[in-house]
Amino acid sequence: MVANSKNWRRVFLSLLLVKIVYLGGVYLAVSFWPDLDEEKYFEVMRHWPLEGGPVFPDSHFGTWDAAHYLYLSTRGYTKGTNSCAFYPLWPLAMRGGSIFTDGSDLIAGMVLANLFSLAAWILFHRVVSARFGETVALWALVFLILFPGSLFYQFIYSEPLFVLLVMVLWLGLERDRFGLAWAAAFLLPLSRPVGVFCELPIAWHLLTYKPLRSLVWFEKCASENAKEEQRVNNQVDAENNWRSYGLLTAPLLGWSVYFALMWSWTGNPLEGIQAQKNWGTHAISHLWNLPRFIVGFFEPTTWHDYAGSVLDRCAFMLLVYSLPLIWRLGKDMVLWTYVLGILPAMSGTFTSFTRYESAAFPLFIALAVFFTSLKRKWPLVVFLAFNVVLHGILLWRFVNFRWAG
Repeated sequence: MVANSKNWRRVFLSLLLVKIVYLGGVYLAVSFWPDLDEEKYFEVMRHWPLEGGPVFPDSHFGTWDAAHYLYLSTRGYTKGTNSCAFYPLWPLAMRGGSIFTDGSDLIAGMVLANLFSLAAWILFHRVVSARFGETVALWALVFLILFPGSLFYQFIYSEPLFVLLVMVLWLGLERDRFGLAWAAAFLLPLSRPVGVFCELPIAWHLLTYKPLRSLVWFEKCASENAKEEQRVNNQVDAENNWRSYGLLTAPLLGWSVYFALMWSWTGNPLEGIQAQKNWGTHAISHLWNLPRFIVGFFEPTTWHDYAGSVLDRCAFMLLVYSLPLIWRLGKDMVLWTYVLGILPAMSGTFTSFTRYESAAFPLFIALAVFFTSLKRKWPLVVFLAFNVVLHGILLWRFVNFRWAG
């Protein structure tokens, strides 16, 4: 127990140091070598500050989606605005956090983003080490942090909060912590639209790890003792059934609350879905349009941009290549990969996929298992170096208002 306690403290302090060095390096870089694309800054529909020209360092940390979340945090949801496409839990958290930052939503967002992602990484390491071992957990964490799309864990994007909720749900399922699992499953659809699909891993867990003995109620008891045991088991089953159904309803309840909030704020419960159409990328109808998805894969137009990104398609191929190993890790891992990786790729035809893939945690576990099993270490070194370079390039693009994801 003491050794485990020391290990968790070591992991926490190491991750905290990584955060400090990372953010400190970014701040120094934009201080001495700013290269903000001012033309793009004024072209987009949202930038930060909302009015006027770019301001250091706010405009560097409030680019792209971050500006939309800051807009929602400060001004709320208004009918007819494209920002309604973004889900409300993250801007609500920022608004609440601004109470402690003298009204600065940007500072609140940066602090919360890094606190949430730090907590998510710690939970990730904890659950992975319990299930797959300490070595796999450490390397999986390294791959997750260095992955190019993981740069958004440090900024005002929904990834930190979303992945934290995913980790809480996974921990709740693994440890049979019903309260934790229910709370996370309820909040996930309020943070990102794909959150409602956490129904799938929840249902799989309940079917495989929580078999209901009531399904064999028709078995006859051979003795009075057996009858008494059956009576006790039936009572336990009734409680398990209630808890199981309650957990399955959590994502649907969360999604219902999302529609209720949009109705209250804009007068239209479907305002967010309608606003998403203005972006011309993500749509739920794409999920069953397989020909469109396949054709889209073979239509890259640039190495990395909002649409047609070669990098996003290469990231998807990495996920596909890892699927056989993910299958061997556990069938639940395949479902998590489908929800967190495959669905976002299909709904948006690979738009921003490198960012979305950073939430597909089974990928990083599979990479850890694969590379730690190799006798030669040079493939690991090459892969890590490749991730570091790409991460740095996308980070530079992001803070200077060039597309990163």
